[in-house]
Amino acid sequence: MLVEIFERHVAVRGGGARGGGGAVRGGGRALPAALGLLAALLLLAARRDSRVVLTSELYEAGHSRPHAECCPARGAALRLLVLVTSAPGHAAAREAVRLSWGHAALRRDIGFAFVLGSLNTRDEAKADAIRAEDELYGDIIIGNSRDSYSNLTLKTLSMLEWVHTYCPKVPRLLKTDDDMFINIPRLLKFIDARKNETRTIWGHVYEQASPHRTMWSKYYVSPRQYPSSQFPDFATGGAYLMTTDVVGELLKAAGQEPYLRLEDVFVTGVLASKLKINRQHAAEFADSESSWVSLSYHHPCTVKKCISIHMVRNHEQFHLWRKVLDGTTKCEDA
Repeated sequence: MLVEIFERHVAVRGGGARGGGGAVRGGGRALPAALGLLAALLLLAARRDSRVVLTSELYEAGHSRPHAECCPARGAALRLLVLVTSAPGHAAAREAVRLSWGHAALRRDIGFAFVLGSLNTRDEAKADAIRAEDELYGDIIIGNSRDSYSNLTLKTLSMLEWVHTYCPKVPRLLKTDDDMFINIPRLLKFIDARKNETRTIWGHVYEQASPHRTMWSKYYVSPRQYPSSQFPDFATGGAYLMTTDVVGELLKAAGQEPYLRLEDVFVTGVLASKLKINRQHAAEFADSESSWVSLSYHHPCTVKKCISIHMVRNHEQFHLWRKVLDGTTKCEDA
């Protein structure tokens, strides 16, 4: 059926015809346009036929570069572990984080590392660059599941597995991304005010959100993958904080659930709801749609009241960090 649509498109747009061996040859500009149509049709078909697959069938456990030393004494002396999901091509973003807010994570009571999926061995230049970067900084944890946008959930599970294996005694885990600004001093105050909390995830929590059923959306979820018309409450994936007493439970429960590539919905929504883990909204975790994001560039006090700011470009990390360090402006409750 798709091939018939493709051939009709070529014939109408450019007088295409079938050549030897069944190949389609089109005239002029018709073939590139038709190839684009075919790619779109194939994508549409793939999404329409989205299979329901258990997460355990997709997840590859283990880490090729575990860096257990990023969590000394298995986390017993740490107040906080910060793990930043990144992608192989995001070297500049990682550098911006290290030189700005990540510098605060050099404290002895904070653990810090980046988490990547497995490297593409066919791209030796990029793989070599990441190995060289890791040799220099020693802060890149590499899991065994392939690094791709569709595998963000697997990357977060790799992160949870690492915590469960190498850092089980740390009391708090912040999961964040390399395009986030994190106000470490404010985060530590937030943690200290909630020392006795258990089984909790904090972040920018969405309530009563519905799955995207439009097949062209990058957030598309088929009814077969998630039949309900409403997601459980979930913390948006840019940054969320959790008590680590739930890490093992989340990891175990994940394998028994159908895979969803929306990692925040899956981990902090579907799994957390199933396990009766509390999700608490905290306004300090600013979402990209929040007015705080636009205001943050105008006044240091706004930045100082935030724990996280989303969709931050590399050079902006330095501007925001300077505002956190600004000692000349007096702010209330910051």
